[in-house]
Amino acid sequence: MGSGTGNDSGGGPGGRGFRNWSVYDGMKIIPHTPEALMAEIDAAIAASEYSHASALLQSTSSTSSSEKNSDSNEIKQDQFDARMADEAYKAGCAALASGKLDEALQSLQIALSKCPPHKASAISKLQSLIKLTSQQQIQKPHG
Repeated sequence: MGSGTGNDSGGGPGGRGFRNWSVYDGMKIIPHTPEALMAEIDAAIAASEYSHASALLQSTSSTSSSEKNSDSNEIKQDQFDARMADEAYKAGCAALASGKLDEALQSLQIALSKCPPHKASAISKLQSLIKLTSQQQIQKPHG
């Protein structure tokens, strides 16, 4: 007899083949502090808003003339540089590891500004790191 516990086996109530929904579905790790959870939520919302705004901007720019599109493509290539974003991210992580929070924050912000808009997970990760670094900077005793 099925217990109706909602396991992935599909043994839902009455054996109808569905499982119970849980607020923890899709979560791999639950943060230890409310601040960390809020940082993750804020980062996910910001990444979603950023990708939506970028999509809207791209759709409006696609209606312009081909000359304007070629100019905007050059600007986009200069503005967003995945290689530069990756280098700034690595520098930020190295600065974090050595305890240089100001330097880490600056590098992470550069990485975020250079990160291509279609890299939503990278943007989310950078925003979380920036927020957590800022919190550490505030909590760090100035001496």
